[in-house]
Amino acid sequence: MAGKMTSAEAITLSSRNDIVSQLLNDSWQRSQHYGLDRNDRDFPRMPHGHLNDLLAHHQMLRQLAQPVVSQLAQRVADSQSVVILSDPAGLVLQTFGDLEAIDKAQRFALAPGNLWSECGRGTNAIGTALAIDNSCEIKGQQHFLTGNQDLYCAAMPVQSPQGAIAGVLDISGPARFPHLNTRHWVEQAVRQIEHQWVKQQLNQSQWLLCLHADYRQAMRTLNITAARFGLLRFRHLFPGQKQRSTPQPQQLETASRQRYWFTLQAPPRCYHQPPAPAARDDIGLPAHLQGEGARILRLLNAGVSLCITGETGCGKEYLSRMLYKQSGWNKGRFVAINCAALPESLIESELFGYQAGAFTGASKQGYIGKIREADGGVLFLDEIGDMPLGLQTRLLRVLQEKEVSPLGETRSWPVQFAVICATHRDLQQQVANGEFREDLLYRLQEFNFAIPPLRQWRDLKSFIHQLWQDLGGPARGIDLAPSLLEHLNQHPWPGNIRQLRSLLKVLLALTDEGKTINISDLPCDYQPEPRADAGNALQNNSAEHIAATLRHYQGNVSKAAAALGIARSTLYRRAAKAQRNAPR
Repeated sequence: MAGKMTSAEAITLSSRNDIVSQLLNDSWQRSQHYGLDRNDRDFPRMPHGHLNDLLAHHQMLRQLAQPVVSQLAQRVADSQSVVILSDPAGLVLQTFGDLEAIDKAQRFALAPGNLWSECGRGTNAIGTALAIDNSCEIKGQQHFLTGNQDLYCAAMPVQSPQGAIAGVLDISGPARFPHLNTRHWVEQAVRQIEHQWVKQQLNQSQWLLCLHADYRQAMRTLNITAARFGLLRFRHLFPGQKQRSTPQPQQLETASRQRYWFTLQAPPRCYHQPPAPAARDDIGLPAHLQGEGARILRLLNAGVSLCITGETGCGKEYLSRMLYKQSGWNKGRFVAINCAALPESLIESELFGYQAGAFTGASKQGYIGKIREADGGVLFLDEIGDMPLGLQTRLLRVLQEKEVSPLGETRSWPVQFAVICATHRDLQQQVANGEFREDLLYRLQEFNFAIPPLRQWRDLKSFIHQLWQDLGGPARGIDLAPSLLEHLNQHPWPGNIRQLRSLLKVLLALTDEGKTINISDLPCDYQPEPRADAGNALQNNSAEHIAATLRHYQGNVSKAAAALGIARSTLYRRAAKAQRNAPR
């Protein structure tokens, strides 16, 4: 007969009611144990400044939840309900929906800054969901505090990709309205948030397994704890099953005979297609590398390790950043670490990270390390030749296995990144001296190229223009006079790019907008020396001095003539005469 409940349905409903009764009984007992007064209505609210700090701390959760909860708030608006996002302690971070539609007292209680933990407000959906680590709904008089008994609430904890509780999603509204699907909507929304979070945290080499089931129960069944999250192999979970992409749900069986419907998504290819070449692809490269920019970029995109050698300050990091910005790795971070600048005792923790309390003075929050920060991007190891020999073994293992273990941690984290290293040392000689591992050298020096010092660049003017643009000179309408450019082009620059860039920063800081900088605006150390008249110059410049000056400027006649204070034609004649008079 229509409308009658079958015996099976009656048993199911009875079992469900027993579970709910037990849940409420346990929660009320905890509330009494906390010593709460059921008639209490006075609750402290977090100061606005502290709340802002919490909002900043939970920015990732809020960002992922925003589109989901905004839609959910529209769906529950007809029942005068609001959607609440809390932190892991039950403190309300954000409230979505029309609070004005709710009773004034509840409007205040559901606003951001209020704490809804079970120990603070007794049985309620947010606090009880945290206590049982699962979804629940609390209807009207099921609330422990009498002041909350005109509310209906449904809530579920949100888990981070590491399996820890990151917050709670809740729907609260007047208990007089029907809420047949509210709990289901909350559970559905939480799964959406968690799914997006996992996808965002996926390493480029990881597969994504989606189980069409109560995934929290599935995780318990499959023994996937927070410590094992992201580390398990598909074949360990489902022996005998082929690991291949399945766009349509398929059924599989676990080793314990549990069956699930699932989809499996393969990782994207790790090879990065080079971006469209920039209009000025080779800007910043020295003359002998002009035309090589596209080739070097192609190597970097393919994950080939680059090693850049050159004098201190010659622009190794500058060039590395330029390559990173134009590469397919630019969606990740450019993370630089100077192996010579950190004490040996700190390099390991900076590079590999550490667990909270791993050593004396360690941060209470721990630190993920530079290598994990560079996941999906570029790791720049400056002065790699100064890395202690003991750490070279660990670095080699990370580069080979693409996994890193922080200090004090037994768990390994998969990583995928490109490596650029730089040094002014002769690594081959260090290998011969036993100061650098030969196998690490071959792993880091898959492609090697040298940057000459600025004094050997044939023409610096285009590079100076680029540095000036990077520093923001054109944006302020400040120009460099042609005579100044020519003067800077002829300077020997013993400090290389670092010195040149510092000078340009000083000039930019001291110049008003819309002005043109001339030679007279240079600091004293960069002003040209007073030119002697041609006769004195000829007398003061012996053949030996001229030869030494030419050697100093690597045969650059223009720079040598400027340094000697004579015309280029005069220098040519003097050099030719010296050659004729040289003893044979």
